[in-house]
Amino acid sequence: MKVLRGDFREYGPRIRAKDGVIFTVAIKPTTEKASILLFDKKTKKQLQEIELIPDFAVGRVYSVEVTGIDIDKICYLIKEDDKTALDPYCTAVVGRDKWGDVKERQTKEFAVYSGISHIEKNWKDIKVEIAPSDMILYKLHMRGFTAGFNMAASKVGNYNGLLSKKTYLKNMGITSIELMPLYDFEELFLDNKMLISTKGMITETKEFSGKKNYWGFGIANYFAPKASYFGGASNACEGLRNMVSNLHNSGFEVIMEMAFAAETPDDLILECLKYYVKYFHIDGFHIVGCNAPIQRIAAEPYLADTKIFYEFIPEEILCNEKGKKHLFVYNDSFMNVTRQIENHMNGSMVQFANHMRRQNSAYGFVNYMANVNGFSLWDSYSYGEKHNWDNGEDNRDGTNNNYSFNYGVEGKTTNKTINANRFREMRNAFTALMLSQSVPLFVAADEAAATHLGNNNPYCQDNKVGYTCFTKTKSKDSLTGFVKKLIEFRKNHKCIRVESPFLMNDYRHLGLPDMSFHGTEPWMMSIGEEQKALGVLYNGAYVDEEEEVFVCYNFHYDAVDMALPLLAPGKRWRLCFNTAKDTDDFEPKPIHDQQSINVPGNSISVLVGVKPGKR
Repeated sequence: MKVLRGDFREYGPRIRAKDGVIFTVAIKPTTEKASILLFDKKTKKQLQEIELIPDFAVGRVYSVEVTGIDIDKICYLIKEDDKTALDPYCTAVVGRDKWGDVKERQTKEFAVYSGISHIEKNWKDIKVEIAPSDMILYKLHMRGFTAGFNMAASKVGNYNGLLSKKTYLKNMGITSIELMPLYDFEELFLDNKMLISTKGMITETKEFSGKKNYWGFGIANYFAPKASYFGGASNACEGLRNMVSNLHNSGFEVIMEMAFAAETPDDLILECLKYYVKYFHIDGFHIVGCNAPIQRIAAEPYLADTKIFYEFIPEEILCNEKGKKHLFVYNDSFMNVTRQIENHMNGSMVQFANHMRRQNSAYGFVNYMANVNGFSLWDSYSYGEKHNWDNGEDNRDGTNNNYSFNYGVEGKTTNKTINANRFREMRNAFTALMLSQSVPLFVAADEAAATHLGNNNPYCQDNKVGYTCFTKTKSKDSLTGFVKKLIEFRKNHKCIRVESPFLMNDYRHLGLPDMSFHGTEPWMMSIGEEQKALGVLYNGAYVDEEEEVFVCYNFHYDAVDMALPLLAPGKRWRLCFNTAKDTDDFEPKPIHDQQSINVPGNSISVLVGVKPGKR
């Protein structure tokens, strides 16, 4: 074995020859002596200790080229003084090949090692580019999604299970998949325990607490694809690439959720995002946590074509955006405003109307009616309060601001009226979501009325409570069909999802404004806070479409007569659907009265203006 000064190009291990690796690491300011420990990957026997001497350093960064080794048979740790640790930039983690394998890992005292992946290898892939206005974003958890379909054990919790459901996702109309943490995190919550021998010697050991980090948030090895998801440490790099290329070949975008721990350095975050774009062709990132260096991320040229989703992006950053739209504000705002008015919790129609048309030419927004950190969509109409006792935190965890309502009974019920009301509200929620101007997102199995049994923070529930279960019933199948038709309707009517803000006037002299508001009388100049019903007219001519779309939102308990705006000569209003009716038949149906339409309480009617005989 030969040790030389490295090239300092990138942190972590980089293969430079058939039998050579360059290790580049940064050490702590207080470290007096540092080294790299090489181990046999199979036996975990230490093979070599490589001292990090000043000749290998630039500041606190050390880079060494090690040749004469069998790259695929070694793993390593970084030693600083008397403590050893994983390399934060390692490209694989050895020791967590199987999900939650408590028994096997106990025999090895839960030890894990830094691994080396062949990330430099070329691989086949195609580029997928989806305009924000065309996006349908679907969020899933690799393990929960595959477990929820009751598929074969060999496919549960890995990318092969996800790929086996491509047809389902394609048929739903999904364009972009957001995947919860795919990097290698410790799924076992481990406690440090001190042992005292009979001779008074104190040793430290790890012990499984009994809880699992099912979601994968917190401190993690962000540069290493999760071994248990992608075929083990030796195959994780290749597995992630296979998944990405397979999804790309089917036309899907791949969005990674990056839940960086609060103490993660800014430089590491930036390098990590660039790493997944460069080596794995990831299309976008949903960055969780408010400590990310968003200004640097937004300005990074390497990420100019990469979609960045973040909870809060300062106005000065958004206002300075130029070029391709790639920044998106991603938070609970749309959900909270819409749930408040839908569940009769002093919601504001003014706020609702503004959120339905949130858009900017330079940046975008993501809308959703439920996300993983809160009630599932079904639970938001089935529970009035959270039920997180199984998390072991005395029900203190999870948000208390759910704006939820149980419609008569807390949780599961056989009452037909209550269940009918809940499914109607589900249809209302999906309709508002899919007819909003911004990028719509929904969580896996919400289209099948999935429940977490009232747990609004199932981060540690590696079981049916946390999984996204696709149980089969007539009502749930009908809801799935309804959502599929809604997505199709959105795709067929670009006038509701244009990339730039609506000006709400007829600036091109096409006979109607690009968008306008209406009530019991047509052509409203303003919306009153007391209102709970609103008509929204979209002029298809502004996007070269032949149909107008008119959406009547009625959040009153009672039915309301809504005025129908006058159409151009030869055109007629036809009703596509009303959410009070359980149907997936969206075929436009003739209506006799062309002056007004009666909209049932707590429902949404959607109409199109067409020339009879054109369809």
